[in-house]
Amino acid sequence: MISFKYWTSQQVEDTFGINRQMDCPLLLEWLNMPQDISLEEKNVLALLRDKLRIYADSWNEEELKLKFIAPILNLVDYETATYNTFANRKLSFKHGEDTISGNVDLMVASGRYEPKAPYFCFHEYKKEKGTSETDPRGQLLITMLAAQDNNKNDKPLYGCYVIGRLWFFVVLYGKTYCFSDDFSANTEALYDIYAALKNLKTIIQQNLAN
Repeated sequence: MISFKYWTSQQVEDTFGINRQMDCPLLLEWLNMPQDISLEEKNVLALLRDKLRIYADSWNEEELKLKFIAPILNLVDYETATYNTFANRKLSFKHGEDTISGNVDLMVASGRYEPKAPYFCFHEYKKEKGTSETDPRGQLLITMLAAQDNNKNDKPLYGCYVIGRLWFFVVLYGKTYCFSDDFSANTEALYDIYAALKNLKTIIQQNLAN
């Protein structure tokens, strides 16, 4: 059994034949959707941004999740009767004789109490200070491939990984993937991050309708 945490982007590309796409319409469409953020939401985000500016260098990964990422996700609110957020749930798939598996930090998936079809994988929150021997993008990609295998359809998968202040958005579609430039959450870009997370709900609703 091979854990998600040992994969790098290069290994994922070489093993599964996926390729990075520089020009990605799906990613551009997602990140350029209109922003619908209320004044109340902006006020909450501004408070969280101020906390990040003070503590980003000192928070460990669990503190980053608890004190910054979780409040943002709760503000988006993915909890519905047809899809929900699921934390630390296991995904696995077979590749040849190997089983590749791991627990996903957070996924948005169909199902109310148990995850069924994942739409969005939010994997790998890394603290900013210090260095890490792991590859957050590689770990997210292998997680998204597991979700793709689970779904057994040709619909795109969406994802995100975070390194301290910096957020990166990812789309996997078939054998191609692409990722965004970094969005720095301690700047006005936090509103762009929030809009992307919120607009994901529109994308999920469209997938459910189809």
